[in-house]
Amino acid sequence: MASATENRSGVELLPCSFRFYNFVAIINDTNINCQLIRMEDSLYLWIGDSINGSMEDLSFALTSSFERQPIATKIIGSIADATSTNMAKRLSMKFGKAVYVSFNITPNNIILPVIESRIQEEFKAHIDLY
Repeated sequence: MASATENRSGVELLPCSFRFYNFVAIINDTNINCQLIRMEDSLYLWIGDSINGSMEDLSFALTSSFERQPIATKIIGSIADATSTNMAKRLSMKFGKAVYVSFNITPNNIILPVIESRIQEEFKAHIDLY
């Protein structure tokens, strides 16, 4: 039986293809943290406040050659709150990739448009994010 060291000697380590990016949206003196992980064929976007770093909501969307709109589902959280699902659909349609969105703040008519606008600014300023 070969030792663990001998088994690892034949393994080639590849560089990580994940790209991590963080930014802050300041809304009415409140810091909204956004974290983006770009993977080979998908994106993960976490949105939450600077105090509570939990993940209580997660949606997933991807484009399909059989449907005009992306297919989406809620993985974690209440299905009554479609904020993350709708955002994942829009981003998936825009980038043509699978997108995970975790939206962990209470949305309202003031915060939501500002957050979405700030996300769009970041994507425009950093094309390498997608």
